[in-house]
Amino acid sequence: MRAHSNFKCFAKTIENHKLKSTSSLNYTSGIANNTVSGSRSQSEAATLLVGSSTMEIIEPATVFDMTNPHSRATDSTPIVMHLHADKCAAQETAVFLAGLGMKLADADLSGASDQREVGVSDVPVLLMGHQILDWPESFNTLCGELTVGGEDRLIIVMTNRVVTFTERRQLSALGNVRIMSVNDSPARVRDMIRDWMRDRTMLGYRVLLVEDSKTDAYLACKYMTEVGIEVQHIRNAVGVLESIEAFQPDLIISDLHMPECEGDQMAKIIRQDRDATMPIIFLSAEGDNKKQLMALAAGADGFIRKPLDREPFIKVLKSTIRRSIALENRMRRDPLTNLLNRAQFDTNMRRMAERGELCALAVLDIDHFKVVNDTHGHPVGDQVICRLAKLLEDGVRSTDFVGRMGGEEFALLMPACNVESALSVLNRLRMQFNQLVFNSEEGVAFQCSFSGGLVELGGDYTLAYKAADSALYESKKMGRNRVMVRPT
Repeated sequence: MRAHSNFKCFAKTIENHKLKSTSSLNYTSGIANNTVSGSRSQSEAATLLVGSSTMEIIEPATVFDMTNPHSRATDSTPIVMHLHADKCAAQETAVFLAGLGMKLADADLSGASDQREVGVSDVPVLLMGHQILDWPESFNTLCGELTVGGEDRLIIVMTNRVVTFTERRQLSALGNVRIMSVNDSPARVRDMIRDWMRDRTMLGYRVLLVEDSKTDAYLACKYMTEVGIEVQHIRNAVGVLESIEAFQPDLIISDLHMPECEGDQMAKIIRQDRDATMPIIFLSAEGDNKKQLMALAAGADGFIRKPLDREPFIKVLKSTIRRSIALENRMRRDPLTNLLNRAQFDTNMRRMAERGELCALAVLDIDHFKVVNDTHGHPVGDQVICRLAKLLEDGVRSTDFVGRMGGEEFALLMPACNVESALSVLNRLRMQFNQLVFNSEEGVAFQCSFSGGLVELGGDYTLAYKAADSALYESKKMGRNRVMVRPT
């Protein structure tokens, strides 16, 4: 079949897209520093990881105007375009994304469709199989279409085989390519897309700026807020630890030469805390290469020369934060559900307990999960786990923490929430989970439930977790499918 000559593609807009509203908790109150926020927009799909908090902003539902042949990229343009031909390795992933309500366009590389067209250069994310290389005419035309704004586009290539170096070199001509196996969880692709959509404008990222020069601070703040970064500025290093605790920055930018405490000494102090893994970038007019290297050896991750040049400055911030967040996610996230893993959840419990603030702790467990695995198989069991994980993550505030503690056990940490309010939330989630219908590979429908234990966190998080676990055990004894409260 002849490839589509100008490589314009038709759109199938996926409806039933929802806007998830989230609540927020201000962790910066009481800190006498200047905090500058970039504008936030609901027109971008975004997922925000600030320290250990999660906030999600999903694009509102709009429908692409299929009746207007001159319509171009607007807020109604799909987020993802699926490029395919026969036996495309990305087909199942595309179906999964559409099922989540993500706006998806479909592009037939064979050129067989005569539907209304949307230019591929207008869509921020392209999803395709490695079979794109089997269509050289379309591949070459696609490369030409993507020369404009290529760095601001994510290209996901799904494959069911090893992609050779030569093939990878060919694919690199498309731009920013990520190769993923068809055996990877589709949720990983979803999370990658959400992260990328946020990265395009840097919405929600937090940067702590330590700079004594008003002129340099003004310029740095201006450049960062223009792309959506939230900035907190302090003028010396003395208050940096308090600012880190309150602001939870994704990145620290610091002048190297400051009164009272030099930047490299400040970096050493920050790195004394094993949890302080955020990148540190020095901002200085220092031209001595040896001094620059010594400053980096103190615990920093980069060095930017003054005066600032906006474009390379923002590119460095994007790449540094993106790598840091990706690494943190691998370290802190459960690979199956993308929830916090046990180690990170324990860290969050410890931090909340040390603050001594009101916080509810819940431990949940899927009822009769061994029967699900034995009867329907482990892949179906994994689907049950993932559905509950998504239900929990979508059903709580952005300031709450949800973790997978292992197997079918989950935990929730709900700051600024008393036990009574937490119980109401958990019972709502429990009833919603009861209504979900799962299907085995043989087409047998079944439903599940979970039991839970709920306590107030208190000052000793280890005792609180044991109490919540004990309340969970009591729920199981009482007949399951319930949440029991126990005093700590």
